[in-house]
Amino acid sequence: MTNAYAQVKVEEVTVRRALLAERISYSRDEKSESIEAQDARMKARAAEEAVRVVGVTADVSVSGDVDMFDRPALGEWLAPDKRELWDELWVTNQDRLSRSEPHFMSFVFKMLEWNKEIHVLDDPSFTEQMKTPEGRAILHVKSLGPHKELERIKQRIQDSHDRRRFSNRWPGGIPPFGYRIVYRYIDGKRCAYIELDEEMVVWLHRMRRWIIGNEAFSGIATRLLDSAVLTARDRARVARGKQTKSRAKLRKDDAESREQWSNGSVKALLTNEALLGCKKYQGKVLRDDAGDPVRIADPVFTAEEWESLQAAVRARSVTTARRVNRTSPAYGVATCSGCGSNGNHKVSRGHANGLEYRYYVCGNWPNSKRCKGISCRAEVLEEMMEILFLQLYGHERVTKRVWVPGSDSTRELEQVEAKIRRLMRQDEEGDWEDDRAEYRQRVNRLRERQRELKILPVVKSGWVEVDQGMTYAELWATLDLEGRRKRLLESNFRMMIGKGTAWPEKVPMQRPLVIQGEVVTPVPEPAPAALPE
Repeated sequence: MTNAYAQVKVEEVTVRRALLAERISYSRDEKSESIEAQDARMKARAAEEAVRVVGVTADVSVSGDVDMFDRPALGEWLAPDKRELWDELWVTNQDRLSRSEPHFMSFVFKMLEWNKEIHVLDDPSFTEQMKTPEGRAILHVKSLGPHKELERIKQRIQDSHDRRRFSNRWPGGIPPFGYRIVYRYIDGKRCAYIELDEEMVVWLHRMRRWIIGNEAFSGIATRLLDSAVLTARDRARVARGKQTKSRAKLRKDDAESREQWSNGSVKALLTNEALLGCKKYQGKVLRDDAGDPVRIADPVFTAEEWESLQAAVRARSVTTARRVNRTSPAYGVATCSGCGSNGNHKVSRGHANGLEYRYYVCGNWPNSKRCKGISCRAEVLEEMMEILFLQLYGHERVTKRVWVPGSDSTRELEQVEAKIRRLMRQDEEGDWEDDRAEYRQRVNRLRERQRELKILPVVKSGWVEVDQGMTYAELWATLDLEGRRKRLLESNFRMMIGKGTAWPEKVPMQRPLVIQGEVVTPVPEPAPAALPE
C-alpha cells in the first residue's frame, strides 16, 4: 500500500502543466481558421504527450510587434497570480510568440528567470536552446528573420499611407461629425471614402444658428444631450453594431451610457476644418504642392457660413468670466462697476424667517479678486433694468446682427505667385525644355490672373444691423425671462453694480473688448451716489 501511494504521489508531481498561446494579426473571415488550426495542433500534441492544458489564450487582431505583457489574453496569464498555474508556454511557431527581436529575447530571459519553458511545435530544439548561452545566440539569429519581415510590413504600410495621403480617399479611423464612411470599388479594389451625413449636417447647421444667436457652448451641449445626439465616436460604434460607450452615465435614469457633449467638444467640433471637407494629418489641414487644402468630401458649410461661424466662436471664447452652470436672470447684463466683471447672482435664506434673499455681487474669479462692498438687491436691479431699458430704448427699432462676408484675394494671390515661382524653378532645372509652348501658356495664364487679383479691392467681413420690423417695447412683451436677458445682451445694454445701488452703463461696452485679436479692458466709469433707502 505504501509503495502504491508513493507511486501515485510521484505521478502527480511530474504532471506537465501547459499554457497554449495563440495569436493572429487580423481577424478577417478568410483567415479566422488560423486560430482554430493553432488550437487543434497544440491540443492534439498535448494529448499525445499527456500534458495537462491549464489554459488557452487567443489574441485576435494583435500584431506580432505587441509586447507579450501588453496582449489582452496572454498578458493576464503572465501576472503573478496566474503565473504559478502553468510551467510551459506552448506556441505553434516562433512568429506566434513575437516578431519583435527585443520583445522576443527579453521574454526568453524572463521565462528563464521564472524557471519556465517555451515549447515551439515547429522547432523541437527551441526548449533546450533557450537554456544555454550558445543556444540563445542561435535563437537570437532566428528572431532576426521575423523582425526584418515586421519592418518590411511596416514600411509597406507606411508607403501605402504616404501614397494615399494626398488622395481623396479616407485614410481610416472615425470620420468627423457630419460625415460617414462609404465604400467604392476602384480598379477592382474596395476603397473607403467619406460623404455628408444629412442627419448630422442638420444638427451642425442648428449649432451654427445657436452660436451666432449668442448661445453658450454649455447650452448647445445641453441641447445635444437632451436630444440624445450621439458623438462621432458613438455613431461609429453604432455603425459597427456595438454599444455606445462612456466612462459614466450622463444621468441616473439613462438606460445606456453615451459619450457626453461638453463645452470643449462643442467648440472643437465647430472649429474643425474637417467640416469644410478638408483632409487632416496629425491634427493639421493637409495641403498640396500649390498650398491648397486637400479636399476629400463636400463641405458642411459654405465659405461665408464658415467665416461667420468662426467669428461667433471667437466672440464667445474671449472672456475672463467664470463659467456657471445655472444662468441668473441678469447674468452678463449686471456688471461690477469696480472691475468690469459679470455680476454673480447670490441667493441665501434667512435662518429665522426662512425668507429668500437675492443679491448681485462682483463675480470676478478667483474669489480673491472680487471687489469688496459691491452688492445690490436683485429685485431692485432687475426692476431698474427693465424700466430703464424700456425708457431708453423701447421706442427704437429692433435690429439683428447679420454677418456680411467680405472679399480678400490676398490668399489666392499668394498661391498664384507661388505657382509662378515653382514653374520658373522647374524651367531652370530643365523640366520644360521639351514643351516650351505649354510652359509659356501656363506662365502667361498665371500672370494674367496675378494682374486681376492685384487690382481687386479688399473688403473686410463684418456684422451689420438689419431692421426686424418692430420696436423693443413691442418685442419685450413677447419674451420670457431668458429671452429678455438675451435681448439685453444683444442690445449691448448693461447695468453697473455699485455699493447698494445700480445704474445703467453710460458708455457702451464698459467691459473687456476684442479689438483685432487683443483683449482690451476699458477704465470703469465712476459710481454715482448711493440711492436713498
